Amino acid sequence: MNRFGLTGKRVLITGGTSGIGRAVAKRFTEEGANVAIVGRRDDGVDIARAVGASFVRADVAEEDGVRAMLLEASALLGDLDVLVLNAGIDPGLEPMSAVSSESFERNLNVNYRHVWWGLAKGPCYLADGASIIVTSSTVAVYKVPNNSHYAAAKEAVISLVKSAALELAHRGIRANAVLPGTTLSEMTPSDHWELPVMQTMLPIGRHAVADTDLVGLYQFLACDESRYITGQAIAVDGGMTIGMSYGTLQALGAPSDLMSPAERKKRQSSD
Repeated sequence: MNRFGLTGKRVLITGGTSGIGRAVAKRFTEEGANVAIVGRRDDGVDIARAVGASFVRADVAEEDGVRAMLLEASALLGDLDVLVLNAGIDPGLEPMSAVSSESFERNLNVNYRHVWWGLAKGPCYLADGASIIVTSSTVAVYKVPNNSHYAAAKEAVISLVKSAALELAHRGIRANAVLPGTTLSEMTPSDHWELPVMQTMLPIGRHAVADTDLVGLYQFLACDESRYITGQAIAVDGGMTIGMSYGTLQALGAPSDLMSPAERKKRQSSD
């Protein structure tokens, strides 16, 4: 018996045509779930078919789009057991003074309001005992310059998750947030400036790969074994949010007794 299996679970995933969402959809279908992914891409049907899912075309940056996707998913699957609100965009790096109203609103619509609408309207389409999983980000708790509007939205959705967990507990519906760190994806491609920086800053020393490093947590939060976990924000970040790595200390010129054992041994060998 697979205690972490998802056989028969009815699942809807926003932002499911790429990155983390697609990796989660693939894992869920492999574990026996009936999955529908949401997106706007013209090749969405082909992407869904490749991971064994159905496709729902909708723009989650619009309230009507969220309402329409829930109606269509309900017609396809019935009452949902799992709702993954994962859609997101990277609005780019700009100081607060340079962020345009258009960029600010677009960021809010996708990264915040889509979660708000999903949490407000989604429960009507959920079975009792369902699980809601929201993708936030480690920037919700660990800030970097010129990333204010994205970080604010990602921190705000954690507050929404906690409120939803309280309001839906009487139905046994759980709501939790996943906070990924730097993850190789379409939003963070292999030539992205962040990847080499994270190799130094992360205690584990590498960025995440969605289908091997992240999907396990989504699966756990979706399965019945996590039925007593709700209102939590769980970081999957290689240790980013817990403190300085040896690599960071070394880059900052820390003394040898603050270097990693491997680096200390390497320097001793070269002396």
